[in-house]
Amino acid sequence: MEPIGRKEELEELNAIYESPRFEFGYVYGQRRIGKTTLMEMFSRGKKALFLFAPDSDDLDIRIYFSEELNRAMGRSGGLYPDWDSFFHAVGQFFGDEKGLLVIDEYPNIVLSRDGKRKKTGFPSFLQKAIDGIFRHQRFTLVLTGSNVSFIEREIKDSHGPLYQRNTFSIQLRKLNFEDAVLAVKDVEDDWEKARFLALTNTFPYYLSLIDTKRSFQENLRRLFYDRSATFIDDPSKIITCDAATSGFYASLIQAISMGRDSISAISDFYQESTSKVAKYLSQLVEDNVIIRRTSFQSKRNVTYEIFDPMLAFFYRFIRNNVELIRSGLGHELERRQRTAVKGFLERLFEKECLTYLQDLGRKGMLKGLYSVYENMHVDNSALLRSIELDVVASDQDNLLVAECKFSSQPRGIGDYKRILEDISVPPLSNYRNVEIFLFGANGFTDGLREVQDERLRLIDLKTMFSLD
Repeated sequence: MEPIGRKEELEELNAIYESPRFEFGYVYGQRRIGKTTLMEMFSRGKKALFLFAPDSDDLDIRIYFSEELNRAMGRSGGLYPDWDSFFHAVGQFFGDEKGLLVIDEYPNIVLSRDGKRKKTGFPSFLQKAIDGIFRHQRFTLVLTGSNVSFIEREIKDSHGPLYQRNTFSIQLRKLNFEDAVLAVKDVEDDWEKARFLALTNTFPYYLSLIDTKRSFQENLRRLFYDRSATFIDDPSKIITCDAATSGFYASLIQAISMGRDSISAISDFYQESTSKVAKYLSQLVEDNVIIRRTSFQSKRNVTYEIFDPMLAFFYRFIRNNVELIRSGLGHELERRQRTAVKGFLERLFEKECLTYLQDLGRKGMLKGLYSVYENMHVDNSALLRSIELDVVASDQDNLLVAECKFSSQPRGIGDYKRILEDISVPPLSNYRNVEIFLFGANGFTDGLREVQDERLRLIDLKTMFSLD
């Protein structure tokens, strides 16, 4: 699949590259987010040197870097005896030319992937090279990394060698909704398209694995249920943090995938203290494995969900069935799990709708400037019933509410009237400008379509996937 999207990031990087001076920065984001692909796109037509840092010790990395630099320079020199001499040769390689140096997976040079290795002196040597050699040159140095929390600490660490040396930093996130739709544009059936986007959640790596000539079910088998499936027994291909693939971290992910989404529910299930559960959850949040969700204007109502739907699918349906799949029973397992998978995808449709709303906001097509989207759950409201809303966001006097349903039944006038009741009581009634979004995978009844309310927007699959 040809690279899709990243137009804004490429424009930003190319503007940096055109600077007349040396530029240094970070491009980071969790695994499978497209960092390497972006760097390859960025390097086209440029004098570029790519150095991938394996998860190894300092000497092994220096040996590999020496080989790559010597190859780029067209010479057969051996190992550079230290980092000082290596960086001096890098300076000679670029000279006064514009160019690009990418050190991919920089955290591996400083820490092992489990974070336990003692820090190396590499950052100090790099800082010395930047101050003494590179700042007089014109090339661009990019450090990339999948360890998001490490990179962010590195940028902010006022005692670190590289503090305030960087001139830019770009955190890569998932593709926007419109670019993700482009990735599955050859899928003709909108329901199939919705399932693909719900499961991949606009991650470019996952979208690149989709065979658009095959059905969703066939793709699901190829990714999870075949004996040679891509993700049959290796969550490290999916998960951001290696430490989270085993021990109590993995147990927490397993619990959340099964619907135990609060500290108390997990604590009760495993008979562990809430303080221990909270500590481990905090680390998973920091590493972008799970996200912490609060209910609108109720910070005490906290739940957790797995950030990556593919990882959630693995823990929910595959992790405990690996041996069955390896023995050739994967397709029968898939058949038996089909109803549960259907319910799983219906819940993921909410995230798909949220990504669509964020895209509208990015394009300036919403009334408010919404940065935080929450859900809302109130058991005892002024309506003498519970209030449950999939998406709620606010910005000064602006309020956005959305309800998402991935069902074969069209949405009717009752859904609209219920939301009108919901926003008629505090705190939702406190906002002057309201936007109401009703998402219906199978459209809407004539009665609902005839409603005259400028606040109401009805979004079916055809509308969502339109690229006009």
